[in-house]
Amino acid sequence: MGTPIVLGYLPLGFAYGVLAVKSGIPALWAVAMSALIFAGAGQLIAAGMIGAGAPVLSIVLANLMVNLRHILMSAALAPDVRPLSRTLRTLFALEVTDEVFAVHTSDFRNGAVCRAPRLFACNITAHLGWIAGTAVGAFSGELVTDVRPLGLDYALPAMFLALLLPLCAERLHLMVAVAAALFSLGLNLAGAGRWSVILATLLAATLGLWLACRRGDCDGPDATDAGTKERP
Repeated sequence: MGTPIVLGYLPLGFAYGVLAVKSGIPALWAVAMSALIFAGAGQLIAAGMIGAGAPVLSIVLANLMVNLRHILMSAALAPDVRPLSRTLRTLFALEVTDEVFAVHTSDFRNGAVCRAPRLFACNITAHLGWIAGTAVGAFSGELVTDVRPLGLDYALPAMFLALLLPLCAERLHLMVAVAAALFSLGLNLAGAGRWSVILATLLAATLGLWLACRRGDCDGPDATDAGTKERP
């Protein structure tokens, strides 16, 4: 399940590795950040702020704000991974990214049972892809002066589209996805900044629930006794 994510993470990790080295972060530290932190947007922001000489507290607060969306993703996956032990759930949460969340959400919606080997295979594969991309970019950063002409900055949006399209088979899901995009765009133009994604997610989810209730499905299309899944 992690293969499509790796295809997106390799070029994006490469871009981060190049940016990190050019911002003054040693190559080994850049790779260590990808291994221990595993937060693409947060790492890119941190690299840019380090290069600009920003104070540590500002970097920490910026990352905290950017990654608040993980609260929503964790809450959404919690019922599906409840059969796992507390330790496994903690380890699982450490490797949940936007793309990993999308893959697991789709998998559970299609009737997958909570199995630790399957879940961690996806997470670890994606994580290794991010680390590998970072390593190549960091240690070859001197050879690349600018990653923008390579189009690597489009790797993440392209991967999101590839993950999103299979989830929009139903009209309701498509409407919610379009609404989320419009909400995010409008909020960003209104000056919401990093909060636009979180607020757009809440608004779109509320809209989706309202539309589901109007068609007589207030439990949502994915309520399938998550708590009765077998323990692996």
